Amino acid sequence: MPRLALLAHPAVASAIARELGQDIEYHERIESTQVRARELAEHGARRGVVVANAQDGGQGTRGRAWIAAPGSSLLASWIVRPAPAAPALFAALAGVAVARALASLGCEDARLKWPNDVRLAEGKVAGALAHATSDGSGGVLVLGIGVNVHQRASDFPAELRDVATSVAIAGHEIDRLALLVRLTRELERLTAASERNAAMTEWRERSMLLRRAVNVHLDGRAFSGTATAIDDEGALIVHTGDGVERVVTGDVTLA
Repeated sequence: MPRLALLAHPAVASAIARELGQDIEYHERIESTQVRARELAEHGARRGVVVANAQDGGQGTRGRAWIAAPGSSLLASWIVRPAPAAPALFAALAGVAVARALASLGCEDARLKWPNDVRLAEGKVAGALAHATSDGSGGVLVLGIGVNVHQRASDFPAELRDVATSVAIAGHEIDRLALLVRLTRELERLTAASERNAAMTEWRERSMLLRRAVNVHLDGRAFSGTATAIDDEGALIVHTGDGVERVVTGDVTLA
């Protein structure tokens, strides 16, 4: 039995929840951990993690689907209260948490691509999706993260084989339960204001876009320039021949 599936046993889930200080809800199969975590948050859950061995409707950024065969990935969503002041920045910095967690398990050299992709070599190994809402108690952020762990190249659909990768393809074998524990701890660190500057510095060091020429495609327009920074709200700053563009959403690729 994969160790992640041990979370189906209440005693195991309870023990790990006490260790992490967060409730854990495990599903062998679910439509979406993100949807379920949002439901729990709407019903008053203060914090916690929803984990699944498989998803039927996994969500990616910009309406894309997150495709992962059962047992191949870490699929989880975290409820964060109070919501960070800049949810988009927190989602970007979540890439730092993923990179740190992977490195702690022997998979180093992860790079980050704005806004929320984690890369190994030239392939996407992980992504994050943030959904923030306000309420009378500081708001709530639901952060979904998917990490490709055990896939081989042939496991990906043909259209994804040139753009996706996994920890296994990168030559590492890691345990999804251990990754969940390490990642939860790293995300907890990010909620502390004192950690923000260090995480921003690491994001810049791991970024594959900063100080490089990029092409930006927004709804209805496109332009090129040099990516120079992310600001305090998570927007990408791009210097063009006509001035400075602040990119909040869109597709950004190396030129």
